[in-house]
Amino acid sequence: MDLKRLEYFLLVADYGSFSRASSVIGVAQPALGRQVQRLEEDCGVRLLYRHGRGVSLTPEGELFAARVRPLLKKLAQATEGLNEAEQPLTGSITLGFTPTLMTLMGLPMLLHMRKLAPALKLNFLTGYSGYVHEWLVDGRLDIAILHDARRSQHITVDPLASARLFLVSHPDLAANAGLLRKKSLPLNQLAGLPLALPSRSHGLRRTLDSATARLKIDLSVDYELDTLTLMKDIALSGIAHTVLALPAVVPEVMSGQLKATVLTSPSLETRLMIATSLNRPLTRAGRAVLDQIRPVLQQTIDLAPMPLHLALQLP
Repeated sequence: MDLKRLEYFLLVADYGSFSRASSVIGVAQPALGRQVQRLEEDCGVRLLYRHGRGVSLTPEGELFAARVRPLLKKLAQATEGLNEAEQPLTGSITLGFTPTLMTLMGLPMLLHMRKLAPALKLNFLTGYSGYVHEWLVDGRLDIAILHDARRSQHITVDPLASARLFLVSHPDLAANAGLLRKKSLPLNQLAGLPLALPSRSHGLRRTLDSATARLKIDLSVDYELDTLTLMKDIALSGIAHTVLALPAVVPEVMSGQLKATVLTSPSLETRLMIATSLNRPLTRAGRAVLDQIRPVLQQTIDLAPMPLHLALQLP
């Protein structure tokens, strides 16, 4: 099967149009159309719907694209670094973390890579999962850590860790709700509590909404915020509870400023996923950074001043 035809097919699918793909790659539109048509003949199925607005993938095309992308990515990486094994790591790698992960392991990751590869520059961007996902797809990031992300035509994901979710409250608000001496809280008892939560673009919120919907629980979301700092400030002020993974509030819980109560029945976890772009193969430096994320996170967990209820998962 002709590799160039595979690349043309994926580009047309990504741009949603033969004309747009043609202008980007510099191949005449009729020639591009013939190459994709020959690929369809090789496959024996129609891979693209042609319509007035451009093209879209058929179900067979979606399956074929999902199979082909990782193969082309591996082929692109096959010759990288053959003469570089002994060369120092250089260049610039940009990582995107959610706010909790940035607080937990941003500095440890930077210090670790500074020692391992002094000539390599690490850049960091932080935001909620929806934004970080967009930055990865747009090419602003080399590597991202997302909440509950799924593989798509643009990104590949591997599990990194699971984090238990806690109701986080000011001690006075916890006392009013009868939580001060409780270590756990059944999920159905969230009903009626004033809450400050991230928007539905965040994986943590989707996890919570999915669980409460199954139990037919109505949440009282008084404040919907896509900023971790303000969510914590609201909890510290005592006007609403929030729901977070424990690493986000370790200093405040240890000092007694906040009370963290683990959610149960069912136990809620948010999954942390390592994500990379299928359209932007990692360089040797990028793969080196990727390989260090797990050990740095494990070391951070081991050195934490209190249990983080965060467990690494196998890829």
